[in-house]
Amino acid sequence: MKNIKTFYALIPARGGSKGVPRKNIVKINGKPLISYTIEQSIKSKLIDKTFVSTDDPEIALISKKYGAIVPFKRPKKISGDFATDLDVFFNFAKFLEKNGDLPDYFVHLRATNPMRKLTTIDKAIKIMRQNYSYDTLRSVNIASQSPYKMWLIKNNNLEQLIKYRNSDNSHSMPRQSLPIVYWQNGYIDIIKSSVILKKSSMTGSKIYPLIISEKIYEVDYPEDVIKLEKAMKKKKSTSLKKGIRYPV
Repeated sequence: MKNIKTFYALIPARGGSKGVPRKNIVKINGKPLISYTIEQSIKSKLIDKTFVSTDDPEIALISKKYGAIVPFKRPKKISGDFATDLDVFFNFAKFLEKNGDLPDYFVHLRATNPMRKLTTIDKAIKIMRQNYSYDTLRSVNIASQSPYKMWLIKNNNLEQLIKYRNSDNSHSMPRQSLPIVYWQNGYIDIIKSSVILKKSSMTGSKIYPLIISEKIYEVDYPEDVIKLEKAMKKKKSTSLKKGIRYPV
């Protein structure tokens, strides 16, 4: 088995967010949103380096202030609304490969999901260290709604999104009779660099499911900022009462 040596965190953070303008550096309880994810990554003793990929000079400056490495400005062509994770990671992996610093794994941490537990980050990395046959790890939680009860509208007519066992009536089956499905939550993903470069994929063919049971807070809309601030204050208060240093 190959000896796994390096895990580099990569935090994508473009400047042109639409739902919440300047989302990645919007102030959350007095600190830029991205700072929480950078600090979590740096605190992990299992992450060797913490990088930020951005097209925005202000985001780059703030990221460096909190300890992240921002080695270059992300090209405009992969910084728009329709740029994919693969575009960003492939570009970054090629840069590191060219400079002789390609890690074994990338740890994908999204700035919009700042309330992670350090123990969960480390748990995910340890899983991949022990399970080299997996191409990637992806965090998921049980979906609140079943896709077997979802519909598309085509020509003003409802059509089932998917059918369970080819049944035309799966939409009317009891929930308990349908498979449990999972939603990718963006908490943490880990990807072999070779999968990104050689397979042009963010998943590969074998994906380890890391099931997250804790509540996920993500910033996509303005109202999410208020919810997140309240959740962080509550967590800090609870941690202080228990004698736990915040953030954890």
